[in-house]
Amino acid sequence: MLKKVLVVEDLDSIGFGIAQMLKQQARIENVTQSLYCDDAYLKFLRSEKDNDLFDLLITDLSFKEDHRESKIKSGAELIQLLKERQPELKTIVYSVEDRSIKIKQLFEDKKIDGYVVKGRHGLRNLVEGISEIEKGNTYVSPELSGFMSQREVFEIEDYDLILLSHLSSGLTQEQIAVNFKQKGISPSSVSSIEKRLNRLKLEFKAKNAIHLVASAKDLGLI
Repeated sequence: MLKKVLVVEDLDSIGFGIAQMLKQQARIENVTQSLYCDDAYLKFLRSEKDNDLFDLLITDLSFKEDHRESKIKSGAELIQLLKERQPELKTIVYSVEDRSIKIKQLFEDKKIDGYVVKGRHGLRNLVEGISEIEKGNTYVSPELSGFMSQREVFEIEDYDLILLSHLSSGLTQEQIAVNFKQKGISPSSVSSIEKRLNRLKLEFKAKNAIHLVASAKDLGLI
């Protein structure tokens, strides 16, 4: 049974909404809110010192910078730090991010327990997520549930990483094709490279090559 929750959200209104939902619908009275990841980390350390650990972390992924300098820049970093100290801590990410590659990476690398997309039904889905996690299950918002099927997940291959790396270096598709042929990387035709880049743009929700490279760097792929 989840009894103590740490909510990390930089918008007061959203954080308040989550806290109210937890108290009224999930019947969790002990809710602590933080606007900053650094502050959340300090509250977590205090809970350790008091031997009154949190059962669940609900956090956004991105936090807007302001006058206050932050050491912990993202929700993913916070999850990593807290999980290292308390591996059994349950975690739900509550974010507008909807790229399947990013979400899959969080489940695999950060071992999160749930992912809920902010939106019209976000709070309702949070309640469902908490219920599932209490049963020992993982949870994703209904609109993302399809990505949990391995057959529907676009897998990044070594070929893609090399392709993205060359693209980030400023090479054109024609130059990449020549490079691939010289190194025996297949497929190496311009048309094949163009098709793969179009698929990557689709999966990364990138508008153009520059946006694609930026997204790949954001995910730590290149």
